[in-house]
Amino acid sequence: MPLRWKLLKIRGDAMHGGNLRRAKELYGLESFIDLSANINPFGPPDGVWASLQKGMADIVNYPDPESLALRRTLSSHLEQPNETIMVGNGAGELIFTIVQALKPKKVAIPIPTFSEYERAARSVGAEINYIPLGPRGWATFNRMDEESNSSDEESYNDQIWIELLNGCDLLFLCSPHNPTGSVLEKDTFERILRLTKAIGCRILFDESFLDFLPDEYRQSTRSYLGDNQHLIVLYSLTKFYSIPGLRLGTVFAHQSLISNFEQYRDPWSVNVLAQHAGITALEDLRYPDEVREKLRESRAYFYREFDLGKFSKLKLWPTSVNFALIEILNQAPDELIEHLGRSGILVRNCASFAGLPGNFIRVAIKDIFVMQRLIEGLKGWSGSTNR
Repeated sequence: MPLRWKLLKIRGDAMHGGNLRRAKELYGLESFIDLSANINPFGPPDGVWASLQKGMADIVNYPDPESLALRRTLSSHLEQPNETIMVGNGAGELIFTIVQALKPKKVAIPIPTFSEYERAARSVGAEINYIPLGPRGWATFNRMDEESNSSDEESYNDQIWIELLNGCDLLFLCSPHNPTGSVLEKDTFERILRLTKAIGCRILFDESFLDFLPDEYRQSTRSYLGDNQHLIVLYSLTKFYSIPGLRLGTVFAHQSLISNFEQYRDPWSVNVLAQHAGITALEDLRYPDEVREKLRESRAYFYREFDLGKFSKLKLWPTSVNFALIEILNQAPDELIEHLGRSGILVRNCASFAGLPGNFIRVAIKDIFVMQRLIEGLKGWSGSTNR
């Protein structure tokens, strides 16, 4: 089977990054630098390894179906009432659980975005209303015409959202946005929150990448939960705390909604090791700032070196989080993806992201050594002016 045909077939089948088994089958290599999945590259907090070893003694017993100790830790760490918290086997499981409980008739999904939103909506037969964002992500709505009258502008944007949400009873929002890395600004979110409350449309707000943001941008929508019972906030420990193999996610919502969601959740989905790891990770208060500083240095290095590389056929779309889009100008990304894969570097083909015009790959930000390898791989591709 020709490699190119195999590549396209695998890319069409795979919706997410991080599938090392398929990469080994495709490229015949045993190890890779995986930039296709947006996981913190520095590993979990040191204490997690000891907690996993200690937790091994508990695998002979069923896990606590209520994850009470973990929920108490989350409650203390994130300042949310215990009864407003539900945990699950990663954000993916929680998305499906919430949708199964709510059974929306029509949902609104900004695109491009995480494919599980639509898959979950389709699983209950919901109609989909797409909101096009393009590669600029939330900047499409955040940036407004400076010359227009502010009151007219607000009314105009309200009307846009009313039209976009016509007949919808659930709106998916994601900020920082995947795959663009853009952030939904506070004023824009508050406008959406007010309008959805007025028309009876719930919001499922995904904050899976929130912890990667620098201090000046890192504000959770959890602070709005008390006055907005239609708001549901999704939070992931998987990506930032580097435990994707354990799977751990959290949802925050009004107590009545949580009680409803619990009726649709597998009570055993959060295993004992995940519960131990989650508690230990959250209790390491120095870890988050250390990770953000390391990623800031890596991101700055990569952006600088990319700019110095003067890649005539590549355009970088910078972000403030741990991933970014690279646009391949005037050609499909398959040759570049194949070139990098043969070099042991995996990137995310964005062809499966509906609503993303053009040809893009998404790359995760890892340590400086890894980003140097990526720059070298890009220079070695025929699309670089350095060749």
